[in-house]
Amino acid sequence: MTNDVQEFVLLMRTVPRDWRAAIDRKLAPLGLSQAKWQPLLYLLRAEEAPTQADIARYLEVESPTVVRLLDRLEADGWIKRRNCPGDRRARRIHLTDRARAVCDDIENAVIDVRRQLLGSVTPQEMARCIDVLRRISAAAAELTSSDPGPVTMKGDPPG
Repeated sequence: MTNDVQEFVLLMRTVPRDWRAAIDRKLAPLGLSQAKWQPLLYLLRAEEAPTQADIARYLEVESPTVVRLLDRLEADGWIKRRNCPGDRRARRIHLTDRARAVCDDIENAVIDVRRQLLGSVTPQEMARCIDVLRRISAAAAELTSSDPGPVTMKGDPPG
C-alpha cells in the first residue's frame, strides 16, 4: 500500500507539470511559455477583470512574483493594468487586443493536448478519477478550512 500511496502522491505532482510542459511545447512556436499562456488564459476566462492579487492566488505565487510577471506581460504588450474604481491601491488586469488574438491559439492548444492526453481514458475511468480527487479535495479543505480556497473562473481549467 505504501508504494501505491507514494506513487499516487508523486503522480499528483508530476502529471500537472508534464501536462503544462506539453502545452508549452505546443505553444513554443508562438513564443508562449507557461509563464505567459497561463495568466493570459486565466484573464480570458475570468468573469471580470481580475486584480493582481486574484492572479497571484490563481497562479499560486507570491505578490512580488506576479508583479514582475505582469510587468513583463505589460512591457510585451499582452496586458494593460487599470485602476480599480473605489480602491486606489488595487489594479485590474485586462487583455490587450494582441493577447485576445492569440488566446484562440492558446485555447486550441490546450484542447488539443487535453484530447491527446485523455484519449485513452474511458468516461467511467474519468468519473472514478473525479470522484477520488473530489474526496481528496474535500478532505484537504477540512484540514485547511481557513484557506480562502481556489480562484474560480468560467470555462475549463487550463490544461
